[in-house]
Amino acid sequence: MRKQVMCLKRQVPVIIILWGLLLGAPSFAKDNGLGYTPPAPGSYELPPIKRAVDGIVLDTKGNRQHLFDYMDDKLVILSFIYTTCSDICHIATYVLQQVTTELKQDPVFSDKVRLITLSFDPDHDTPEVMHRYAQEMECDTSGWVFLTTSSHTELQPILDGYGQYIVRERDAAGKITGAFMHVLKVFLIDRKRKIRNIYSLSFLHPTLLLNDIRTLLLEEAANR
Repeated sequence: MRKQVMCLKRQVPVIIILWGLLLGAPSFAKDNGLGYTPPAPGSYELPPIKRAVDGIVLDTKGNRQHLFDYMDDKLVILSFIYTTCSDICHIATYVLQQVTTELKQDPVFSDKVRLITLSFDPDHDTPEVMHRYAQEMECDTSGWVFLTTSSHTELQPILDGYGQYIVRERDAAGKITGAFMHVLKVFLIDRKRKIRNIYSLSFLHPTLLLNDIRTLLLEEAANR
């Protein structure tokens, strides 16, 4: 598995370049890939979409807890991945790495946000694998937890609740390949555990995520 993760890590720069092209960015380095000026934090609203869903998960030490336990009293960015994904799951992890870097520059700000990455491949992504994945991808785990589940039985209600649909890929002989067809989804969840935004590949950008987080914090401050 270590070799697999390291191989995927080497692919990430190539994937990021392709991602920039998908966004139509003339220069990823110059404008961070957006190509336009997003609305300022607080100048727009993020109406609740629906309630977040709880479930039983495993952390990297194998401890069983409720997903909500990791949300605590924080704004949450929740992503669904599987570690042997060859493309978009690593883009999500890369973008969230950028978000953590920005958050770390403001300790007060970072203390209000929790990142959660949950695998939808419990057959392969054991707690040990999720631990290695976080290490190999050089993720700052001080405010970012990596989770999996003990079985598909415990995973499925969580996926259903968030609308994260996956399909196992099969080869010509009908044998499961280990890959999944899925749409990248990352969720922004407020302290009342309501989903406030859902990011697909086209809109998953650190600037947009950080602006949305600041918008929710401004909303909280205005409602006090």
